[in-house]
Amino acid sequence: MLQSEIVMEIGRQPIPALETKRQLLVIEDNKTVREALSRMFVSLGYNVTLAGNGFNGGLLFCTRDYDLVIIDLQVPQLNVWELSRIFKQRSPSTPVMIITGFSKDKYWGNSDTNNVDAIIPKPFKLNEIEKLVQKLLNSGT
Repeated sequence: MLQSEIVMEIGRQPIPALETKRQLLVIEDNKTVREALSRMFVSLGYNVTLAGNGFNGGLLFCTRDYDLVIIDLQVPQLNVWELSRIFKQRSPSTPVMIITGFSKDKYWGNSDTNNVDAIIPKPFKLNEIEKLVQKLLNSGT
């Protein structure tokens, strides 16, 4: 076989795709919760970006692409409902999940949940939030 034939033969082989990790943005002002979520998702193979307030989370979202966003309902500096609206306008297919200590009956009546894909109450078990994140990422929301 000539060298050009060898190169042509090799060139026909499919190049294996590089596996890319899913990108998660966690916006949570409580450092303990933020770090626990980060450790869990990193151990599951996700890339995690953290923000301690709504302003920084909004800036990060507008400068990078994320596969899913998790926001604490009481995140300081920006309203979570406004943030979720901005996120959905910029990237309609990116799931937005809110975590909260408020009961649904007490708070949701006056809130715009149209731009939110899931709400999970605190305290939550890490395996519950893991399953919900997997479901949202696999649903193609």
